[in-house]
Amino acid sequence: MADTDPASTGVITLTYIHRTGCHLCEAMWAELDDIRSSGVVQFDCIDLAREPHLEERLGDKIPLLFHGELELARYYLDAERLDSYLAALKTAG
Repeated sequence: MADTDPASTGVITLTYIHRTGCHLCEAMWAELDDIRSSGVVQFDCIDLAREPHLEERLGDKIPLLFHGELELARYYLDAERLDSYLAALKTAG
């Protein structure tokens, strides 16, 4: 999973694992609109339909949001937790 050092690039890369047509995935992606438009975060989007090895391992445990190996969200987005996490990364960077 992608992991970008915000200190070196100013951009944080999050990995978003989803499946096309999944209603929970579409809802989380919509909730990420503000973060996506901020320019501070970029997304490495992985569609399980194109990654059979991941689909076999994860099944219906999606959507998922990661920073590196750290799971930030599963099924539903906790926007406050994510905002706090991103703010801490920016402060540390």
